[in-house]
Amino acid sequence: MNHEAIGGYFELELSPGHGELYPHAQRFQSARAAFLALLMACRPRRLWMPWYNCETMLEPPATAGIPVQHYRIDEHFNIADDITLGENEWLVVVNYFGLCEQQIEHVLSRFPRERIVIDHSQALFSPPRDCRATLYSPRKFFGIPDGGYLITDSAVPTPAEQDTGSVERLQPLVVRLDRGPEAGYEGIRAARATLRGQPPRRMSSITQHMLAHIDYPSAVERRLRNYERYHRLLGAENALTLPANPAHAPLCYPFWNGRSDLHEALAARRIFVARYWPNTRGATGTSDDIEYRLSKECLALPCDQRYGDDELDRVVAALHAAIAYR
Repeated sequence: MNHEAIGGYFELELSPGHGELYPHAQRFQSARAAFLALLMACRPRRLWMPWYNCETMLEPPATAGIPVQHYRIDEHFNIADDITLGENEWLVVVNYFGLCEQQIEHVLSRFPRERIVIDHSQALFSPPRDCRATLYSPRKFFGIPDGGYLITDSAVPTPAEQDTGSVERLQPLVVRLDRGPEAGYEGIRAARATLRGQPPRRMSSITQHMLAHIDYPSAVERRLRNYERYHRLLGAENALTLPANPAHAPLCYPFWNGRSDLHEALAARRIFVARYWPNTRGATGTSDDIEYRLSKECLALPCDQRYGDDELDRVVAALHAAIAYR
């Protein structure tokens, strides 16, 4: 019998936790790997996917040889096209920023649930729904090296091979802790690149251990409080119609006022704001497409568990200064 080791040098110290958020989910090295495993097991005839989406999510259908039909969204993140699903066609719907519960409910009422895949990559705390499958990407919410969850009733085989790259992908997270985000930026880009073009593998032991030791209730409370503070301070200036009190803790506070120069202005003040997704093309690839404009202009203001009122007030002050300066 192979017993757990006792004694010797100490491993990385992890805070006490209450287990994983979705203990019954299938665990993969990334959400895109989970998506690929689902597609390879079920083989839908075609996928309907939004233009406004991470380009990495196009990798699984391309690998599986499944054609994709893109659809448009409107300024409220609703489906803007008249979609009719053919036989064995699936609809992929994204819970943008973790703030689209009503939009997803509407989709579930319009289409057969067994043909809907919900991409909760930006909505870790939104529970799975009664549909074909739900995908999660916890590394967008916490400092972990990789990992993705798949929740489905479909028969998706568990990969025989386990991912072994987490130790290397962990390095830029440690570099940031020691020397700041600028020092680890190239490393994190390189680490993310190692997840491209890979067959589905089981989540690594280190990632699973880290996910089991996170204080999820505290993170939820802090994210909701931060989001609500942003909304009080910026909601009147935001072109997006957002809930004042989200049902679940969001990824960020998305702010849109039509300016495309604000990311750089904030970065100059060491406020680093993600751009979702810079390679989005849209139906025409021009500013006539809301997807294209959102990819260039929407600010994903950080509201996560690392920050409190002081940090948020600094972000808001810097944003107002950037808006005032032309």
